Amino acid sequence: MKKILGIFLAVCFVLSVTAAAASAASWDNKNKFKFGNYDKKKWDSYKGKWDNDKRKWDNDKRKWDNDKRKWNNKKYGKEYNKWYKAYIVWSFSYKKFCGYYSEFYSYYYEYYSSYRSHYGSRW
Repeated sequence: MKKILGIFLAVCFVLSVTAAAASAASWDNKNKFKFGNYDKKKWDSYKGKWDNDKRKWDNDKRKWDNDKRKWNNKKYGKEYNKWYKAYIVWSFSYKKFCGYYSEFYSYYYEYYSSYRSHYGSRW
């Protein structure tokens, strides 16, 4: 009797764990897994926004570097000091943005690798 009861409890446990795992998955109204629809579009739109911001920051960096080349031989006077202070402030904000950008890309890479491991390579 104990053996039958033990087998019965084990089967009930396995079934309850399976049912809990199946009900925890997110499904939309059309019975499709949301992992590939909404989340991918959301992450790709975030990636596009971050890439556009990165492009803008890189264009600004190019402008600042051109100004720096122009000032290289004329490091005298108050105008240079004003420009240099503004350059230092901008460079700190640029480095901060680059840190945020690399942090976003690490999260994006983590999402994308889990997406590819779930669906495989489709491209």
